[in-house]
Amino acid sequence: MENKIYKIIDEEKRCRRDDANFKAVEDEMIRCHELSLKLSNMKPTDLGFKDLLDELFGCDTTGLTIVSPFYCDQAKRIKFGKNIVINAHCKILPIGGLEIEDDVLIGPDVKIATVNHDYIDRCNSYNFGKVIIKKNVWIGMGAIITPGVTIGENSVVAAGSVVTKDVPSNVVVGGNPAKIIKKL
Repeated sequence: MENKIYKIIDEEKRCRRDDANFKAVEDEMIRCHELSLKLSNMKPTDLGFKDLLDELFGCDTTGLTIVSPFYCDQAKRIKFGKNIVINAHCKILPIGGLEIEDDVLIGPDVKIATVNHDYIDRCNSYNFGKVIIKKNVWIGMGAIITPGVTIGENSVVAAGSVVTKDVPSNVVVGGNPAKIIKKL
């Protein structure tokens, strides 16, 4: 998706709602919301489910398993690897960019955000941070991943954790905020 507003987001890590190009973001949110609602009313085995996934993400989703219901508001801002499972009730807000590498398991009720409201100008300004989930990561049920975080290869995020800082490779993290529990 080539648009000036996404270039600003990627380069400046912030934007304002009153930017002339912001309507493209709102239009994409509406498109994704409508498709997410359709997907959420289907079983993954229903005829047409994969076609809707392909339409939502704007790519071939072979190797991606999503269990409905599911919500994503800027689906074309996600880059997928292979063999990814996203379980039921996940909510992904990837306007700041999201990369999910190969062999990743994302448990039910996980939330991944790449956007936050500005502390001072809450209604009009947004700050962004790309989230990167490296190979062979397992994110447990109900975890929350906040903007700008990278989760290292082979790591595990315990259920219910809130990840606010980068996670090194080969560790288990847990808690709020998530801290290293043990090395793998």
